[in-house]
Amino acid sequence: MVTLSSIRALLFEISLNGPRILWRTVNDFSLWRIIEYPWVTRHLNAKPGDIIVDIGSGTSTYPHMLTKTGLDVIIIELDADRVRWQAQKRRETAQPGDGRLIPIVADATKMPFRDGTIHRISAVSSLEHIPDDHAVGREIARVLSDDGIAVMTLPYTSTERTSFMKGIRNFAQVAKNTFDQVGKSGSFFRFYTDQDLKEVYFDPADAIVTARSAFGRSILNGRYHETPMTKYWRTLVIKDILLAWIIHPLEEMFDSTDPMYVMLAYKKGKSGHQE
Repeated sequence: MVTLSSIRALLFEISLNGPRILWRTVNDFSLWRIIEYPWVTRHLNAKPGDIIVDIGSGTSTYPHMLTKTGLDVIIIELDADRVRWQAQKRRETAQPGDGRLIPIVADATKMPFRDGTIHRISAVSSLEHIPDDHAVGREIARVLSDDGIAVMTLPYTSTERTSFMKGIRNFAQVAKNTFDQVGKSGSFFRFYTDQDLKEVYFDPADAIVTARSAFGRSILNGRYHETPMTKYWRTLVIKDILLAWIIHPLEEMFDSTDPMYVMLAYKKGKSGHQE
């Protein structure tokens, strides 16, 4: 099974973007990604040669990391400029022995795959930015094979979020648990309750949840990310390795406050919708 440790992810990021990312990261490769990438990779339960469909990759280097482990990756991205960026990054960094990388311009609400033909889907901090998430949930259910695996990370609230990055960035609430950054295109952001997760992603796939975890509680989020300290978010990535190794597991053991994100893996049931 392919795995990706936090250190290995960091080394891949250095190889893909240069050592400068150690003091000023790009593509948001920082604390959350150091937690997410290893977890998502482990729960994809894939082996070299398997195909992963990664939704909403943007300019993330995560798909390239997966190819470095021998996986084949299809990137689904709506923005043509970002798809070109992914293709260029591939040309610049491909090495013998890498898996294939196929970035395509496609809509996650209308994926260009036949029913039941995809065995593994990943979505790392991307689905919360898509307004019609119900359509995405139905599409994931449609294209997944029976027992196919979807692994995703999503912003979370147990009840209701009435603000986001308050006093730090100007996000306006546009619906329940949903925000848009004033004056910035493409900054739509949604938090999910347990009921939302069930209705949007689990029910259409008749899903069996195989793993669930979380991150970003009162220290890493409440006293760091959603505070003026967020200005250090992109600096000195080594500190994020230490936070991921030390503070994150302590929070998950002893802190009962809402996490910023949940990480979910589920299998499609045999009666999942094929619409």
